[in-house]
Amino acid sequence: MNSFHVSTQTNSPVSSSSSSFSGETTTDSGGEEECHNQIIYEPMISLGGFREGEINGKPFHIFNFLSQTDTPTSSSGAAIDSGDQDFTPVQPLFVCPSFRKTAEWRALTQENPDGSDFLPVDVFPYPYFFNKRSGDQQFRFLIGSSVYHHTCKLPLVPLFWCNNQECMPIYKEFRCGLCQSSKLSTDYYLCATCYRKFHKECIESPLEIKHPSYPFLSLKLYHPSDNSVGKWPCFCCQEVIFQKLYYCPTNKLIMHPVCAMKPIPIVIDHPKRHLHPLTFFPKQNSLACDVCGLVKEHFPTYVCARCVFVVHKDCIYHPYVIRISRHHHRVSFTSSPPSKKLSCGVCRRKVDNSYGAYACNKCDDYFVHTKCALRKDLWDGKELEGIPEEPEIVVEPLERISDGVILHFSHDHRLKLEISGAYDEEKFCQGCSLPIYEGSYYLCMDQCDFILHEACANAPCKKQHAIYAHSLTLNVGNIRFWGDLGYFYCMACGRLSTGFTYEDPKDRNGFKLDLRCASVSEPFQYKGHEHPLFLALMPEEEESAICQICQEEGEEIDNHDIRKLLTCIECNYIICFRCATLPYKARYKYDNHFLIFRKKEEGNDHHGWCDICESRIVYSRKGGFYSCDDYCSTTVHVDCLLGKHPYVKPGQMLYMRRDLVILHNKTMSRPICHGTEHRCQDKVVFKKKNMTFCSLRCT
Repeated sequence: MNSFHVSTQTNSPVSSSSSSFSGETTTDSGGEEECHNQIIYEPMISLGGFREGEINGKPFHIFNFLSQTDTPTSSSGAAIDSGDQDFTPVQPLFVCPSFRKTAEWRALTQENPDGSDFLPVDVFPYPYFFNKRSGDQQFRFLIGSSVYHHTCKLPLVPLFWCNNQECMPIYKEFRCGLCQSSKLSTDYYLCATCYRKFHKECIESPLEIKHPSYPFLSLKLYHPSDNSVGKWPCFCCQEVIFQKLYYCPTNKLIMHPVCAMKPIPIVIDHPKRHLHPLTFFPKQNSLACDVCGLVKEHFPTYVCARCVFVVHKDCIYHPYVIRISRHHHRVSFTSSPPSKKLSCGVCRRKVDNSYGAYACNKCDDYFVHTKCALRKDLWDGKELEGIPEEPEIVVEPLERISDGVILHFSHDHRLKLEISGAYDEEKFCQGCSLPIYEGSYYLCMDQCDFILHEACANAPCKKQHAIYAHSLTLNVGNIRFWGDLGYFYCMACGRLSTGFTYEDPKDRNGFKLDLRCASVSEPFQYKGHEHPLFLALMPEEEESAICQICQEEGEEIDNHDIRKLLTCIECNYIICFRCATLPYKARYKYDNHFLIFRKKEEGNDHHGWCDICESRIVYSRKGGFYSCDDYCSTTVHVDCLLGKHPYVKPGQMLYMRRDLVILHNKTMSRPICHGTEHRCQDKVVFKKKNMTFCSLRCT
């Protein structure tokens, strides 16, 4: 349990006046009780700014409230009888904001006719005291509703100011009751009634801030609208903001209140980054940082006039030795890359040797832009300088019993190596969920219908993948991690799968890769393109890039990430993981030959009609098809051949609000979907007792 230094004698710069609450009860002629509350208040603080001061003997720009600096506030305060007023235009200092947050949120969500992303925060009529003369039925409902039983409903609740410099709360245990963030600040408030903690900055946020990093701009207090909550990150810390924020509509600057009021050092002495002290420089619109090489408008910048050295504030503290997911060795920062033609190992673009970069000490030609190396999806956030490099421990997924006989950790029985003969659509690999088309595979020797492709059987138990910063563990289904439902959506391609998955058991967001996407590495040799493909697109480029096979843009997958894309650095060819990992060759039960995947533009009159659904190929919404051009004229749509869910296995159980079993859909009369009331046309159906569904969406 955390201990806190709690004192009613606040050192907060806002709270120069005291607050008090007293209540008396009177009875009107009708016999009903009515509360008259007296409060001590001070005027609404509307403007905040920074002054020069010292912290631990070092010069800083320190936040303060300009209204108090310009117009001193009397400590005596004024008294208001709230029983006689329906509107009190004041900002109390020691009131638990739990109920105010609820009431304010309801008001804002109902007052956004234009659909704006941000709504300005005005002086809210709070504290709001409820009596029979208030006439506000909405707030009377809120105060009595059992839905909001968890909020403080007393008009005034003391908040005590706590200094956390000595006893900082544990990161995972602290969550601000206003902004819902675990971001730590030096000071916070603690409510003595509901025991919620609040950032000092969230409680004391003025309506407007003048920030020294942006001397010609004004940051005003806004609230994200209902349709933009959780979509916008803070410009400083990059964390998503869910509640009030500071925003400049002109320059699209967004800041969390904690970041907006954080003290700014005027001079930084960091000999490891630069020999001389660095001085804060607010006007930095056209200066390129010597560490990252970027020009960041309105980003806090420090300079050394003696050396003409420019560096962003965050770049001063960049790590020196790290490991990224795109390279098998560690990389370390160098301020002076060699004078030769260099390309970034992540984005494949030119590396300017006038600025710093990360380089591999073991590979002479591997360099990475600073910005690329520190991407959150590539770097795990660990500084490795001074930490000895340990050899990687390889855990084999199988034990070789004899020639062609193995014991795989996913199955209790021994497996024997076989060579694929005639195509059997009833045989599916337990790893990737695809049928056994050709090549070698392992078959259970105890006749329990367990099959693995040879490649799937050799998939390592631990894997570092290019699109994820942390190590991934192979989950084969019988090793149940948290939230295991018997199925998952691959975070690279977005497909529903019931096979083996690579996942991070420590990641509560549920990052998962299926075996086919996990097998993709750089450079990727796609059989449908003559050049090697790379993961060279930046995250912001992936959002708008279009796959040249399916013609679809990047999209969110299960509210987690953007669908990943591969690109050719020679001809700008782009293909998504979903299309790149489709089987290039597949079998159709009524054709003895392999069908080859073709792009949509390869279609001609010879590929006119699908042999399964009998509709036109060239008018297909999808960007490809399968055909046999060498021996016969068989042509089929991708979905008709593989199904809309090609990576789910018949016989698999799914554990949802309804336990479902996946079955083959091969009866002469197609079953009727319980959700859509139409015939199920796909190759598999999902069944629950006497109900049949054509997809998970119908359940």
